[in-house]
Amino acid sequence: MNYQTITVEKKGQVGFLFLNRPEVLNSLSEQMGNELLHFMTHAIADNDLRVLILSGKGRAFSAGADLNMFKARYQAFRETGQSQNAARAELPKAFINFPKPIIAVINGPAVGFGATLPLICDLRLASDQAKISFAFVRVGVTPEFCSSYFLPRLVGYGKAAELVFTAKMILPPEALEIGLVNRVIPHDRLMEEAEALAQQIAQMPAGAIRAAKAVLRHGSHSTIEQVVAYESLVFQTATQSQEHYDAVCRIMEELKEKKK
Repeated sequence: MNYQTITVEKKGQVGFLFLNRPEVLNSLSEQMGNELLHFMTHAIADNDLRVLILSGKGRAFSAGADLNMFKARYQAFRETGQSQNAARAELPKAFINFPKPIIAVINGPAVGFGATLPLICDLRLASDQAKISFAFVRVGVTPEFCSSYFLPRLVGYGKAAELVFTAKMILPPEALEIGLVNRVIPHDRLMEEAEALAQQIAQMPAGAIRAAKAVLRHGSHSTIEQVVAYESLVFQTATQSQEHYDAVCRIMEELKEKKK
């Protein structure tokens, strides 16, 4: 597919997905949503892709939803009474169901959708020039993109409520302190360090990484009994894989060499 609002690149086993509407600070349009959905659903089949880096072109990660899109949706609803709720849920599902690690690289302002999109990723790296705001109430809407699930789990309910109810701008030091991001990195080294982290993960056994992600996601919303059962099943399956056997043999050889 010839994308117009996103850019896709690849270096070895690391993929790069950029929001690419820099002239409007990468605001989300209907077309961008459709292109993101297409990429995420098709990239699953790329067996050479082990880690995905998600960022924005230009000086922003994303300024949120395009306000013209909001106006058009409201006018369409007033005229037809029809809702788009079902279609709107497909994009966050595509990110949630993506089996490989996703690293969000917040390279600048991240507002609304730009703040919630990284939450659904596995790791979040922020530039020291980034600014984050869950600014939904400011435009009379509520948090979306599964953020009501992920945000309280990352920062706690009270802090999540504060960030949403006030729509405050969160600067990098606070984002790091409250656990909203994993690291804050000098802007000129941001992508370099993101690539290094992605390469580190990509060198791990691919099947084990996918299974570990599945276990972590399952554990975040399950009872203790469900977690124990699921972890046991996935662990047992992993021990029966060729990938596991090869990794054990490789490590044993490395330890043997160190003893010489």
